[in-house]
Amino acid sequence: MTAAPSAASLPRARNLPLVSLAVLQTALFLVPMVVLGQAIGWPASLRLPASEALPLIAREAFAVQIGYWAYLLVSLALLPLAVSLRNYAIERGVSGALVDTAAFCGAAAAVFKMLGIVRWLVAMPALAQLHGSASQANRAVIETVYVALNGYAGAVGELLGVQLVSGVWLVLTGLILIRLAFPWLGRAAIVIGALFVATCLRTFVPEVGALQGIVVPLALLWFPALAVMIWRRG
Repeated sequence: MTAAPSAASLPRARNLPLVSLAVLQTALFLVPMVVLGQAIGWPASLRLPASEALPLIAREAFAVQIGYWAYLLVSLALLPLAVSLRNYAIERGVSGALVDTAAFCGAAAAVFKMLGIVRWLVAMPALAQLHGSASQANRAVIETVYVALNGYAGAVGELLGVQLVSGVWLVLTGLILIRLAFPWLGRAAIVIGALFVATCLRTFVPEVGALQGIVVPLALLWFPALAVMIWRRG
């Protein structure tokens, strides 16, 4: 006969989906960091001129697909994570507009990020292939399309998804965690979220964009910390 599960293990098992989703935010993000970083020098490659970026994308087409599919999954996983955090808070007596708004912002951030990433799975590889066999005049047109699409979809995915709405979600999540008696984890979320929101000011002050090199690693550490704290709380 197998032993019955202990009373302490039952709540932990119930929290396993939430814990797993938090870990996935960091674990999956390591895939595009490694794959795209080695293949095309991502994320610095996002700032390359079209004449350099398009041949690079065509040359590393397989790596681009692998890396951005993984990044798409990271963004997709944020949606159930936001909903799971809402349910976790409600089960422990924290509910109301704060919890609902946080869940909405998390879901919206996931959608915005996915809309920005999809261009790298469909449009950009197609433009890269056309660019390689096009005449000089047509290459100029393709490069113009690349710049315009990258600017628009990049703003949707990065400016809205990664920075603004994700930042607001983290701030609201931090307030919820403080009410759930996770004080230092909540304060860390508020600081990280505020820094993400601050990076949106790069449209006015380009130097502010450098904050992203600090805040992204902090966020990658925060998600596993969230998973550990929830698992330990049981």
